[in-house]
Formats: sequence, C-alpha cells, structure tokens
Amino acid sequence: CLVGVWIKMGLFPLHMWLPNAYSYAPISASRVIAPLMTKVMVYVMIRLMFSVFGFAYIFEDLHIQDWVVGLASAAIIAGALMALAQKDFKKMLAYIIVCEIGYMVGGAWLGNEQGMIGAILHIVNDGLMTFALFLVLGNIVYAHKKTQLADLDGIFASMPWTMAGFVLAGVSVIGVPPTCGFFSKWYLLLGGMQAGYSLFVVALIVSSLISAVLVFRVIETGFIPSAKNEHDHHSGHETALQEAPVSMLASLGLVGASLIAVGIWSGEIVQRVIVPFVQQGMN
Repeated sequence: CLVGVWIKMGLFPLHMWLPNAYSYAPISASRVIAPLMTKVMVYVMIRLMFSVFGFAYIFEDLHIQDWVVGLASAAIIAGALMALAQKDFKKMLAYIIVCEIGYMVGGAWLGNEQGMIGAILHIVNDGLMTFALFLVLGNIVYAHKKTQLADLDGIFASMPWTMAGFVLAGVSVIGVPPTCGFFSKWYLLLGGMQAGYSLFVVALIVSSLISAVLVFRVIETGFIPSAKNEHDHHSGHETALQEAPVSMLASLGLVGASLIAVGIWSGEIVQRVIVPFVQQGMN
C-alpha cells in the first residue's frame, strides 16, 4: 500500500515517471497538476499512517522507520543534484519536486511531533512554492516560447514582474524568512535533530544550499544579456518589454503574496490547525 502511494507521489527512486510527465505535459496542465498531485499523495500517506495503520503500529511494530528516513534523505540529495544537472527550466522544476517530496516523507517518518508538523506544513508551503514557480514558467512560455535555461539570458529586462515572482518563490524554496519555506524547514530540522537522524538534517541543509545555487544561476542568466542583446544595448536600442498578460501577472502576484502571508501566519496555522491534528493522530 505504502509503495503504491510512494510511486504516485514520485518518491526517489520510484520517481522515474514524474520528470518526463511534468516536462512534456502542456504547461497549462502541469502548472496545476504539479503543485497538487504529489502533495495530495503525501497527505494520503499521513492519513494512512494515522487512521489506517495507527501511529503505534507504524513506529513500534513495522521497524522500517530508519529505512524510510534514509530513503527520504537520499531523495532530497538526489533530487537536488538532478535539478542542478538540468539545462531545461521545466525539467529543473520537476526535479525540485522530487527533492521536496523527500522533505515531507522524511519529516512524517521521523516519529515525533516536530517532524510531523514540518511535513504537514510543508505540504501547504511546497504547494504554494511549486505553484508560483510553474506560474513563472507559464508566463515565460507564453511570452517567449522557450524553456531552456541558456535562452533566458537578459529575461529580467523583458519580463521584470514575472522574474520578480521567480525571485520570491526561489528564496522561499531556499528557506529565507519571512517566506513560508523557512518555517516548515525549521520544524523539519528540529524534528530531525530531536530524533537523532543527522543524515536527514545534513540532507536538508545541503539541499537548501543547492537550491540557492539553482536560483542564483537563473538570476545570473536572466540578468546577463546575450551577445545580440548586448549589441542592441550598445547601439542605443533598449530591450523591449515583453511581459505576460495582466491576468497572468495578477495570479502570480497573488500566489507570491501568499508565500509571505503564510510565512507570517505560520504560528497560527500550526497551533490552530496542524498541532491538534498531529496530537490526535499520534495518541
């Protein structure tokens, strides 16, 4: 049962279907499916752990906790490294999802309250972050019809509002406060240290550093114009503004604002919604 759920959510090494599915699907479909489907399956896994198997049976009788947390740690590192190796923006985002799934699975299987809180909070946060990143991708495809990272040179000049949304989503993926990504990672780090899983803690930190490299690589490429654009600039021709429609920018702005809003109100969300659910499930 759990293996089937792990395949559906794309947990490494059962993730082989996910990158190509999200990369070759129409962007209009992938930017809705990517934030939802994998996170829904993480929720299904947690409900199975609480409501079907029971917390005591999962952690006292099965004796697979160490194995699952180790697998999740491998998923975090493998997903981050595979994202780093990509030259296509769309495929890079797909492998970031593989990495983030490791966060949630590992947190849920730490066996303590802090880890489970972090896993559930990250379902919400990662859904918003992934949605924002795929909205950015959709805007770029709509305006420029390209997804190769090398083709994004100078794109900050032509799509400043879209790329501002990317920067906001990117710093949330890295885990910079006050964006929401910081707070779920904080709970996951606390849970990992409390449970004594140093490998999981190291994987979280390393993946955050790799995420920073990914984000700044896109920023660097986007700020540096191509040889043609550089020639046009020196010739006195400014780069033409080629943004997505206002409706697409508005949806990205709304999701981007929610990254900060959910971060600011993370304490309320945790105390009023997540903690009662976790305590009920663990008792």
